[in-house]
Amino acid sequence: MTDRYFRVSKDITRWKIHSPIESFLAKKADFSPFWKKLYVYYYKIFDRKYYDKGCEFIKREIELQRPNFDNFANLSDDWLRIDMIYSLHRFGITFADYFIYRFYDLNFYGRQKYNNLRLQYGYCEQFNDKVIREICENKSKTYDHLKDFYKREVILVNNPNEDLSDFKKRLSQTSSSYKDVVFKPLTGNSGKDIRFISISSLDQDFIKASFEKFGPFILEEVIEQAPELCCLYPHSINTLRIATVRIGNEIQIFGAAIRMGRGNSRVDNAGSGGMYAGIDIDTGIIISKGMDYGCNEFVKHPDTGMIIPGFAIPKWNDLLSFVKKIAKAIDGAVLIAWDFALSKKGWCLVEANDVGGQTVLQAPFHRGINPTLYAYFDKITNKNQ
Repeated sequence: MTDRYFRVSKDITRWKIHSPIESFLAKKADFSPFWKKLYVYYYKIFDRKYYDKGCEFIKREIELQRPNFDNFANLSDDWLRIDMIYSLHRFGITFADYFIYRFYDLNFYGRQKYNNLRLQYGYCEQFNDKVIREICENKSKTYDHLKDFYKREVILVNNPNEDLSDFKKRLSQTSSSYKDVVFKPLTGNSGKDIRFISISSLDQDFIKASFEKFGPFILEEVIEQAPELCCLYPHSINTLRIATVRIGNEIQIFGAAIRMGRGNSRVDNAGSGGMYAGIDIDTGIIISKGMDYGCNEFVKHPDTGMIIPGFAIPKWNDLLSFVKKIAKAIDGAVLIAWDFALSKKGWCLVEANDVGGQTVLQAPFHRGINPTLYAYFDKITNKNQ
């Protein structure tokens, strides 16, 4: 595998210096500790502010992770710091993912197989139409384009004087059991700032206060999770991340994982304290232990005691059909990570992500997905020639 599809996206913070010297040092650093130190020193000289801030984060991450990893106990903090800075600028890897993917145990060839958000931005920029990012990063626009797949009510609150009486009426007609709605900032991610708000609290004071803090936001009907997935963890919706690539009119699924809440949390995002596990695409069976962003692994869910490896996702074939249908619903959407929930109404869409997090698709399997992606990209570019 070569880096022929590598591109630094203009839509994210600069994390790599583009220069002939940097490229020369990077290739030398791939196979030499001496040149790796020179590569890191290059960034220390020419990007000092970014370098110093990174060192602060590295120190905290090492302190956080060291108790979990006996096999890097003999690696010094200096060695780890140099290797982590090299991995950041060479591969785009965050300091947390450095440990989650166990980069300290991998050489250049093993590391280049791993995808991440910085690389994914570049891939999506090349293969998705420009409008796809705008749709995926705005939850209201996602709903507008894919409304039929949500199977629930969603409303955009676009001004502080919004009248919610019609929304409340529709909820009451859908089910008399709803007490809460889900509050989501329009462009939020990783479950941050998601809240469950009682319907009785949806008054003008709430709207104005929320609008002043977050700007436009959406309110969603709460998904009633099917009991078949409640057994894993009942307090959150346990969502499935399914990654697809579209080649012509053909949909390929190249990654699947389940995310579960933990500790009475009502959200399942790993970035908000949840956990995740890998799923075999052919069978729908969980084939890894549960994991979290602290690099802890779980055979049993710590709250419910349910054994995670071997758990069969219910109605898996129905989900595969649902995925392939939705993946064709928006023209120009080639590379998408979809989030689904199994509700009492069947499978429904939670959200769509063009640059969705790659950790849950790779860490459980201890392998990177870039070789698979590049094979698909080759097919796409050949079809376009």
